[in-house]
Amino acid sequence: MVDLVKAIYAYPGAGQPTDLVFAAGTVLLVSEKSEDWCRGVCQGREGWFPTTYSQRLDCKSLEQKGIPMAQLVSVLRSPEWLVYATEDNKLYYVNVATQTTTWELPSLGTTTMTPSLPDLNGPLSGLAALNINPNALEALMALHNGPQKIVESEKSSRRQKPKMVVVNGVTFLEGGPEQKRLNPEQLSYVDHFWADKDDRTGYDVILEKHLNGKESMKDMAELFRERAAIEEQYSKGLLKLFKSALGEQEEGTLKNAWVSIKTELKYRSEAHATLASEIKEHLEKPLLEFKEAQKKGRKEHQQIMEKSRKQLQTFDANIEKTCQLLNKSRKTSKDESVLKRRSVAGDDLKKLEEGYNAAQRQWIDDMINACQDYEKQEDERSDYLKDLYFKYIELCVAVNEASAESLTRATDIIQRVDKKLDREFFIKSRGTGSFRPCERIVDL
Repeated sequence: MVDLVKAIYAYPGAGQPTDLVFAAGTVLLVSEKSEDWCRGVCQGREGWFPTTYSQRLDCKSLEQKGIPMAQLVSVLRSPEWLVYATEDNKLYYVNVATQTTTWELPSLGTTTMTPSLPDLNGPLSGLAALNINPNALEALMALHNGPQKIVESEKSSRRQKPKMVVVNGVTFLEGGPEQKRLNPEQLSYVDHFWADKDDRTGYDVILEKHLNGKESMKDMAELFRERAAIEEQYSKGLLKLFKSALGEQEEGTLKNAWVSIKTELKYRSEAHATLASEIKEHLEKPLLEFKEAQKKGRKEHQQIMEKSRKQLQTFDANIEKTCQLLNKSRKTSKDESVLKRRSVAGDDLKKLEEGYNAAQRQWIDDMINACQDYEKQEDERSDYLKDLYFKYIELCVAVNEASAESLTRATDIIQRVDKKLDREFFIKSRGTGSFRPCERIVDL
């Protein structure tokens, strides 16, 4: 009986000579199955791959469409051909040597074929018409220049197969090769937060960073609010001093100097009142608005990630439970009722496996979206706060410049203090007479 599967994921292998590497959509001839692994053939290459990376094809349906199984098996074993299945499981054939494409099942011994696809302008251009990624095919061709052979014993090959491990409901390939980064241009969230650490998910770590950023912005807004309040209070205190009657008894150029000192208080008061207003209007208020805008995106991702992770863990728990029932049934009697229950449990396990893989793909998509959005928000937060800090410095410089200007005016007036002029002014305006007393002579 022929057993065919279609790859639903690309499998890059785990760096072992016994791995069967293939692109998503590749049709594989299965020769042997274990609980987690399949041994298969494509393009004349034979090796092992994870069972969960594939789904079974209906051979009877293919035969009804006029595809002889014996001829198809020969093509799958040929190093000259790769066989693909579209989303609706229509088979498609690629000649590796000529890189020509056809819908028609090849006859072995034919070295070239006329493609049955319209408008083939290049060796792989017909792939686009079938929604098959030509880059994936080219990468696969580059990895294999000829048939892959199993050179180790059956026991050794099984020992070298990569191991799948499930951590908190998520499946990883242990000991596999380093994966190609999703964002190879730079360090990015999307490539470094997949595993759990210290009982916390990678998403939890990213979320904590985002929440700490939110608290930091809240603290900054509080600092600006307090600074504005201090500036307002300081401004009022300076204005009160300016309006006081202190030093009103002074005269002359010293009085002018004293008035300039009090006037400087007025200018400084106005500058600090402006600073208080600018801090509230251009720092505190916009910062709080920015914080709230980021809150909306965070809430959406929290709900989505919580839902998809719980769904994934539920499937994982149900798979574990069903596996335990199957293992237990193998140790019991072989009567018909037990075998029937075992068959039902096996069917349930297959459905759970399909549901789990669909849930994990959804979780991966949700995680990628969350990583990209959180990274984007953190970049935006960094740029925004940098500009905000510069704005704060500008406001402080402005108030200092205003104060310096008023001090400069006061300095000019103070430098004109002249004790001689003050003495002349005092004498001329307040003098009581220039004749000094003389000795008294008394007449009798």
